[in-house]
Amino acid sequence: MNRGLVLVVTSSCALICAAAAPASRPAALPASTSRYNRGDVPGRYRDAAGGIRRFALKHEAPLFDGAGREIGRVREPVMLNIGAAKQMDLDGVPGVEGYAWAWQTDVGSGWIAREALVDAPPPDVDPDRNPKPPREADAPLMIDAAAGRAKLAGLRHVNSKVEIPATGGNRGEHYAGRHPGPRDYVYLLFAVPNVRRGGVAKDSLADGGRFVPALDDAGNPIAETMTMYRDGDLARPVSVTFLYGRAAGGDTSGWIARANVGER
Repeated sequence: MNRGLVLVVTSSCALICAAAAPASRPAALPASTSRYNRGDVPGRYRDAAGGIRRFALKHEAPLFDGAGREIGRVREPVMLNIGAAKQMDLDGVPGVEGYAWAWQTDVGSGWIAREALVDAPPPDVDPDRNPKPPREADAPLMIDAAAGRAKLAGLRHVNSKVEIPATGGNRGEHYAGRHPGPRDYVYLLFAVPNVRRGGVAKDSLADGGRFVPALDDAGNPIAETMTMYRDGDLARPVSVTFLYGRAAGGDTSGWIARANVGER
């Protein structure tokens, strides 16, 4: 009887101790997880003092999503993402124009004509980043930005310092619908936020548009699954998957949260 009592007490203690133990600290983020998912994305252009540079405008300019839809008008100097460049024919004149990715303007993030910028930087796409995959899925997936936002709401993830910042950044919904309404869109990323300085946008894909998943040599989706945390609580981990691919009709590869085209 005494031996049985000892076993019960020991078992109960183990359960109590496990419940009381603090959540383990997440591991440091790697520089990369594959040739498709390389971290240390340069981020924004900097000035000589190391601060984020803001590029002045020659005049008020429209801001577009990756499908060429105008999402607003920009009037103030803009921050630009390094390595993001696009050509589109949107000005009504034959021939394409060059665009730079403006980050966090007062009407959102998107493409602005380089012609509209004072001292615009030249295109500087890294040809070795985000290579084309060996294969692609036959059936594109439809983007549902609102559904992605609902599935990722309330989730947080660690930054490159392995911390969940006290500010509003590092939220799951940042990788879903970013412009609620008839012109919603989701970001196409250089890298998944499971690598150092990942989660930086290189383009946007229109809500209702089609996403073509990339496949590896064996015909499997090129995917990354990372851990986010419900309400930023390290004791409440949630798995979130990202898919590699491109917009139907586009030629730029990158990552989107799978929640925008299916399950989380």
